Amino acid sequence: MEPAELLDRHGIEPDVLEAAPAPPARRETLARVQAMPPRACVVCGERAATARIVSFPAAGWRWADLCWDHGMAVRPRSRFPATREGIAADLRAAARETGLPGAERMAFCSSFEAAVRGCRDDEETR
Repeated sequence: MEPAELLDRHGIEPDVLEAAPAPPARRETLARVQAMPPRACVVCGERAATARIVSFPAAGWRWADLCWDHGMAVRPRSRFPATREGIAADLRAAARETGLPGAERMAFCSSFEAAVRGCRDDEETR
């Protein structure tokens, strides 16, 4: 979920949030999270563990201080492949990009035991 969507779901209007610099503002974000006294999560009021800068079309850039749970709710999700075949395809592509000899013929063992036997995914297991 995007931070603006989280704020909208909880009825938090941008005008109640502090103005923020246009991203990237890594140094300012770190200073904001480490500031004393700690800030409160704009959603639930618990201690903020992170801060995000959110763009609102009418209000511009605003700070959204978030607790651990709400911060994790807006954390970008991993887009790594979920299957062994997908992982192998990504590894082959990376090997091709780096010019690794034999990248097209690269094969992967389905388990440690199969590797010990020298059996690859495209071979019959014994």
